[in-house]
Amino acid sequence: MGVLFFLQGSQSSDIRSDIAGARPFKPCPDSPNCLIVSREYDLEPDILFSMAAESINEMNPHEFSSDSQTFQIEAVFRIRVFGFLDDVEAAVETVGNGKSILHIRSASRVGYSDLGVNRRRVNRILNRIDQKVQN
Repeated sequence: MGVLFFLQGSQSSDIRSDIAGARPFKPCPDSPNCLIVSREYDLEPDILFSMAAESINEMNPHEFSSDSQTFQIEAVFRIRVFGFLDDVEAAVETVGNGKSILHIRSASRVGYSDLGVNRRRVNRILNRIDQKVQN
């Protein structure tokens, strides 16, 4: 079962998402090589944005840019074995009352299945942010 899960690729249903509905990204295609996750945090948006930007940048993307005015992050990751490029977008949305929502989209540019690469990447980003929140 574990091998089958690994081979099926990444889908938005693979990771718990706190928020359903509108997200600031184009939707994922039907192929299992993209996912979008949204999580609510008990953090002000500027703090969550800083943690997210730092977490993504620590993963050594091929390209990285962030905008602290719009709370938008864009990164490109190069897959070591094949050299394929994957796009990561993140956006922080203000909720109010000291809360904000982090939206993350991770998608492969080519191929049908990503063999779970995007799922693992988003999990690593969320785990890094969770560690920063705990510290």
